[in-house]
Amino acid sequence: MKALFIGGTGNLSSYASAEARKRGIELVQINRGRALGVLGPAEGVETIVTDAHDGAALAKAVGKREFDVVLDFTAMVPLDIERDLRVFAGKTGQYVFLSSASAYQKPPPSHLVTEATPLGNPYWDYSRGKIAAEERLAELGAELGLAWTVVRPSHTYGRSWIPTPFGSMDFTIASRMLAGKDVPVPGDGQGLWTLTHARDFAVGLVGLFGKAAALGQAFNVTGDEALTWDEVYRDIARALGVEARLVHVPMEVVAKAAPEFGMKLFGDKGWTTVFDCSKLRALVPEFQSHTRFAEGIRESVAWYQEEPSRQRTLPATEAALEAMLAAWKRALAAL
Repeated sequence: MKALFIGGTGNLSSYASAEARKRGIELVQINRGRALGVLGPAEGVETIVTDAHDGAALAKAVGKREFDVVLDFTAMVPLDIERDLRVFAGKTGQYVFLSSASAYQKPPPSHLVTEATPLGNPYWDYSRGKIAAEERLAELGAELGLAWTVVRPSHTYGRSWIPTPFGSMDFTIASRMLAGKDVPVPGDGQGLWTLTHARDFAVGLVGLFGKAAALGQAFNVTGDEALTWDEVYRDIARALGVEARLVHVPMEVVAKAAPEFGMKLFGDKGWTTVFDCSKLRALVPEFQSHTRFAEGIRESVAWYQEEPSRQRTLPATEAALEAMLAAWKRALAAL
């Protein structure tokens, strides 16, 4: 099998690249020249350097090549789908779109989410972009005769991520824990949230490649370990060797004090969400949640602690966290 990844060195795509190579897939990556992913060099992978968001440049880079599978890790909105499908029509047997589980209806109609759960998210523009891209994929795919598969991951992390409700690609929450500062937790901290290690996600994703039964279908590719946000924070703190000082802040207070995080809570991480992956396992029985969060977060913390320069904190996030805590303190004082 021959596959093309647009991207290939990020949080999800590094692990997917490693899984593809493990399965003996001939892999080509198109990116802007970043050959080193979070897992180190991508051994045995051909890299084509170009701007894949430029349709003409992408078409020139691909030329007359054909692939069994094409997966664009950077596709977000309908324009991305239109560019890709026009370039790859007649050149691939399966186009895989990386959508998002945040596209499912909010508030959720049920705590258990299947692929039949309606799509719809009035809170988060990121999710609406993914929904519109899925719709355009089905429409244009039929027009061009290009077979497709949609994959919907939820909160997926690798060793370069410390997953929290307020950002995962930085060290801000971890730094506060190490400093003994209060850390806000959305709601009462008891909402269930599903976290998936990218190593496990990659097994489910790559396992769908070349499967005829996957064509024209959408699949949840998430873990089956659902933790409360309190448990998530405490696992992070244990990996850091400290005790977390948790402050429960209502989502409404978060949204008013820090709108940029409020829309992500109401549009995704603020709701109890558990996923049914039985449809995926019927085609990819090897997909399992092998990496539990307590283990995976230790790997992440170790990665950050290996190199102090990785321990980046974000001033804007820090300010937003302080604003949430201050707003809730004022609300409590007014009671």
